[in-house]
Amino acid sequence: MTTKVETRPTGSIVEYLIALLAEATQPREIELIADHLGEAGDPRAIRPLLARLGDCQVQEDPDVEDAVCRALMSLGVMCSSGNLRFSLRPRRDLPDDVVDTIRDLAATIPWRYFGSPRI
Repeated sequence: MTTKVETRPTGSIVEYLIALLAEATQPREIELIADHLGEAGDPRAIRPLLARLGDCQVQEDPDVEDAVCRALMSLGVMCSSGNLRFSLRPRRDLPDDVVDTIRDLAATIPWRYFGSPRI
């Protein structure tokens, strides 16, 4: 006897995670969702992750900040020069749509993420 495994398309899982991220209020919940979005590698997660970057839940908990920034690193938007030293990649290294997203959300992204990380 074989067991039929039900699978969902990756897109619907990512959409579900993005919706969960938008509603998440607990730091550990945000951390876990960010980890999963980073693992999924879907560029649709870039905007919601960037939008959460300035939230107090993210900024007040180094583990949550690390999870959100590492998810953005896995999506090619951020880079790191060490433990909790993250920055957005230079404009020239980003697709135009990501640059537009950053421009749209610039007022909510903490300034320390702009510019190159110190090595």
